[in-house]
Amino acid sequence: MAPLPNVDGDSERGSSLTRSALKTVRTALDVPERELARWRRIFDANAKVIDGEKYLDPESFVNAIAPSGDLTKIGRAQFALLFRVADASRRGLVSWDDFTVFETLLKRPDADYWMAFQYFDVDHDGYITFNEFKNVFTANVGPDAIPFDFDCDWVKLYLGKKNGTHVLGYNEFTQLMKGLQGERLRQAFKYLDADQDGFIRPDQFKHIILEIAGHKLSQAVIERLPTLCTLTPGQRISYSEVVAFHNVVREMDMVERIIREATAKSKDGRIDQSDFLNHASSSSRYSLFTPMEASIIFHFASRGVANSRLALIDFAQFLDPRWRAPHEDAEFQVNTSKSLLSSVLASSYNFVLGGFAGAFGATIVYPIDMVKVL
Repeated sequence: MAPLPNVDGDSERGSSLTRSALKTVRTALDVPERELARWRRIFDANAKVIDGEKYLDPESFVNAIAPSGDLTKIGRAQFALLFRVADASRRGLVSWDDFTVFETLLKRPDADYWMAFQYFDVDHDGYITFNEFKNVFTANVGPDAIPFDFDCDWVKLYLGKKNGTHVLGYNEFTQLMKGLQGERLRQAFKYLDADQDGFIRPDQFKHIILEIAGHKLSQAVIERLPTLCTLTPGQRISYSEVVAFHNVVREMDMVERIIREATAKSKDGRIDQSDFLNHASSSSRYSLFTPMEASIIFHFASRGVANSRLALIDFAQFLDPRWRAPHEDAEFQVNTSKSLLSSVLASSYNFVLGGFAGAFGATIVYPIDMVKVL
């Protein structure tokens, strides 16, 4: 990975803040002995002896944390991004102490935000400047990515003008990151909608989704993305449909919960769009999903068959990004007793891609949307 751009700042103060934060985390979180023993086995199995001490270099660090299974959704280069977070001393090596801190940090409920903040905070001063945000973001998107306008009003609302003094602390940064996907989607649609008529072609829609949320979708759904244009006349896709699809993907956990509960209550174990919307409405104080969003869910789950009543297993290809047709993978089984999405969590290091992965796209992403150790 190319070195990240330098940003001027008070590095001494940043180092002090980092040491203090790491010390606080290590003392505040109780790590069970059995867990520590497992971490030690993983560390020792991959570490190299350097000057009489064991360390993980970038390659061995990835060997230690990356699952041994399917890496089609995220490759070794993406896991290597986390080395910079684990290498707290910036010496190019991760010690046993560094590794235990890294693993403990991943137990935080806000691990994805926490690590993203450390990654963007290049000078380690506890704040994110406009230049840090722009430089790190630019360095971590693919060469074919749809351009992002850093001079837009959305960025200015968070960071002020380019030469301003507004910087983001941790809490402000998390709000910026939460909204970044939506802004990328808006800019991407506007960029591809050359004649500004509010529509894009199916292949352009697929391009946007692959950049923002491709890692969250099974190959079967990805191949059918252009078929979204069949929901309305004209063979084109509107901005409303793009936003609706993105909303569904963003709320996939809630989609699964509603589908599971609704199918469990159904007499025949099947539901249609009305059943889905009715259960969603009764499950919360406010409506969670629009009719357009429900139609998108059923369109992809039913493979385009209109007015279908679907069972839980029919939604597997839409809910599980690792779903494969039985003839493609005879060993794949849908677990109807546990969360469909939990099948992704198959190794001792479970990297489930989410908000930040989408924020940077599928070319180079952050595998830190809740890394959980079984």
